[in-house]
Amino acid sequence: MPPNVTKTPHIPQESTRLGLLDVVRIVGGLLLANAFFSWWFTSTPTWGYEGRLTDPRYLQFQIFGSYLNLTMDELSYFDGSDPTKPIYVGINGKLYDVTVSRSVYGPRGSYSAFAGKDAARAFSSGCFRKKDELTYDLRGLDLDEALEDIRGWQDFYANHRRYWFVGHVQHDPLVGDPPTLCETKVKYPFKKGG
Repeated sequence: MPPNVTKTPHIPQESTRLGLLDVVRIVGGLLLANAFFSWWFTSTPTWGYEGRLTDPRYLQFQIFGSYLNLTMDELSYFDGSDPTKPIYVGINGKLYDVTVSRSVYGPRGSYSAFAGKDAARAFSSGCFRKKDELTYDLRGLDLDEALEDIRGWQDFYANHRRYWFVGHVQHDPLVGDPPTLCETKVKYPFKKGG
């Protein structure tokens, strides 16, 4: 080194990039502010939303679950009589989880007759108290009308904010005579023009 040259000390420059801890702090702060304002304005931590996205069972099903494929006998175990199991309703081969409404579909509920069964015929006929209507047997009904009714109910359950599609039920072959026609058919708003 030449004798007249002096060495200037190296001053490290400050880093301006965000680290992982900074990102976690920012996201945590935003979530905390969101929860505070949500509680302040709606008295709920989710801005008043109470749908399936707030149900841990739905989130677990979406992340880790797979669609079910049950027989009629297997489906009968999901009728609400065991509080540790979910409640499933079948409609023409499609299964829906209605566990969140245990008071409605459970053993003493007003719709308990549908739990653990595929009662497509009753969903079409509107005869909910007649035991032989609680079946998937559509023989003897106007098939086009029955399928339209059933599609309306399937859409109701699939699009409901608290229920969700969980799989399919495999039907046993139909044997014997079809159920007698119900004479007290009740129409619901899902029926177009009804």
